[in-house]
Amino acid sequence: MKHLSLEALRSFSAVIELGSMTLAGERMGRSQPAISLQLKKLEQQLGVELLTRQGSGFALTADGDVLFDYAQRMLALNDQAWAQFEPQQVSGKVRLGITSEFASSLLPKVLGQFAQVYPQVTLQVTSALSKDLLSGLGQQFDIILALREQTNKSDVLIQREELVWVGSPALVEQPSLPLVVAPEGCIYRRRAEQSLQRIHQPYRITYTNTDFSGLTAALHSSLGITVLARSTVPESVSVIDALANGKKLPAPGSVNVIMRLAGGASSAASQLADYLKARI
Repeated sequence: MKHLSLEALRSFSAVIELGSMTLAGERMGRSQPAISLQLKKLEQQLGVELLTRQGSGFALTADGDVLFDYAQRMLALNDQAWAQFEPQQVSGKVRLGITSEFASSLLPKVLGQFAQVYPQVTLQVTSALSKDLLSGLGQQFDIILALREQTNKSDVLIQREELVWVGSPALVEQPSLPLVVAPEGCIYRRRAEQSLQRIHQPYRITYTNTDFSGLTAALHSSLGITVLARSTVPESVSVIDALANGKKLPAPGSVNVIMRLAGGASSAASQLADYLKARI
């Protein structure tokens, strides 16, 4: 009988999800060389190449893409089996607050897997601006995933996100840049305005919406450009190069994605927090 190591498949999945063998090693509690060796053994066992170098990260080969799909399903089944036989099954309601762009781009698959592993947990997910998520922790939310420019000891740093300009490059030619943004208090809006003010670039707000799908629709309609975290940019929206149509756009920097868990949170909320930390 031929068997694939679940540990090796989990390391392989971590490398793809994190884009780094070093970060995958930190998640798995192993060294970077150990992760690399696991992947080489997988390739030797299957007789195919799974990854290719792409810049500072990795890209899946066609065979790697196939294995990644199998790995996700096999690991999900493994997690479901363990959860089924836990002495006390986790149950209850968890109120999760999250910014709408991350709810759209990062969490549907992760939350779907969590719901399969812990079917007795009811998830109540609310999208809002980070400032509202932070103020509502404890009263409205058991867990929040929010954006922060500076972290403190209450924050669990999930990842640091590069911010990029997105929208139609043709709009950059306009003397006064049109911006589509969320209301005041949004970090993306603040970074966009601050970076343009820094180089004395005129701009105007042409569209405002709290909802990510509304902003995406405005970008599709060429109402303006905006700033987003790179990992949240929809496939249908273009990232604008730093030098677009001869005009240099200022770098909007980066931002921290943090998690906070309310004091006295239930075991279900703690379980979800651990699940999100391990998979985002």
